[in-house]
Amino acid sequence: MMMKTRQIQLKYRPKHISKECFHLVDVELPELKSKQVLIKNLYMSVDPYMRLSMEDGADLDAWKLDSALDGPSIGIVVDSKNKKFKEGDIVESMSAWQEHFISEGDEFIPYVSSNTAIKKRIVPNGLNAKDYLGLLGISSQCGYFAVNNATEVNKGETFVVSSGAGNVGMMASQVAKIKGMRVVSSTGSNHKAEWLKDNLGIDYVFNYKEQSYEEALKKGCPDGIDLVLECASANHMSACMPLMNVGKTILLTGLIDIYDNGGKVKDFQNLEFLLYSYLTIKSHVFMDYLDYYDNFIKDVTSWYLSDKLIYKEEIVEGIENAPNALVSLFEGKSHGKVLVSI
Repeated sequence: MMMKTRQIQLKYRPKHISKECFHLVDVELPELKSKQVLIKNLYMSVDPYMRLSMEDGADLDAWKLDSALDGPSIGIVVDSKNKKFKEGDIVESMSAWQEHFISEGDEFIPYVSSNTAIKKRIVPNGLNAKDYLGLLGISSQCGYFAVNNATEVNKGETFVVSSGAGNVGMMASQVAKIKGMRVVSSTGSNHKAEWLKDNLGIDYVFNYKEQSYEEALKKGCPDGIDLVLECASANHMSACMPLMNVGKTILLTGLIDIYDNGGKVKDFQNLEFLLYSYLTIKSHVFMDYLDYYDNFIKDVTSWYLSDKLIYKEEIVEGIENAPNALVSLFEGKSHGKVLVSI
């Protein structure tokens, strides 16, 4: 028997993101066949990279118009004709933006496997299923691996991260503090700056809307910079370059400020310091470090449950509000990880 469900679909490829780019559509799913699994999504993630999925020519395949979209989601099995999965199993997938979907039960590997591939998740005591999208999700992995695995860091060194109140920056900052580093971060509001200082213990925080990157970073990094995690801006990265200590590393994991403005870096200053200071600039993606996934789960779960790590998230209710949740990332309104309860 066919069942009805709802999806958010992309109507057109916009010049600038807005909720009008999307529409909510009623769809029918066919009756389950042998080896198939029916999943009800519980939560989905919205992430800055999704803006690139709205365009052709990005590193990921573009979202198709008037079709199911992809993205990180956590759901529960409500029916199964696959012996590997039973009703009530919690599963992770890339089939967000819809209330239900049918999986063939193939193995889930983020951004590699099919969108309907699924992975059974066992929720640790003290955590929630949604934490596989937030606390233990892809963005948190990116922040953790940056400090823990991507390069060697030492106690007392200076770590700089842009967009410190975002999910990647929030995780990376705290891992750096746990490892004894001095942490410097930028953010886009005084409220977020105060939260980073008062709650996460970040050593120096500045509001880039009120203070130039050059001025703030020079003041905040009197002993130079040993590691940068760039999440937001080529201008921020440019300002870091002259302050980098010899032989150190910049990890480039995102440039959110260009995603809704053509996707191109139009100006980059101070490139000569790459040569003068023997620097390394490295693309940083979580998939390069999946061999350390079990260590990540162990460390972050332990730190969180022992109150060594703080995690902030915002929950938006209803799949119909998912477009607004995504748009909020580009308006500076979000703080922490944004999830949608479906």
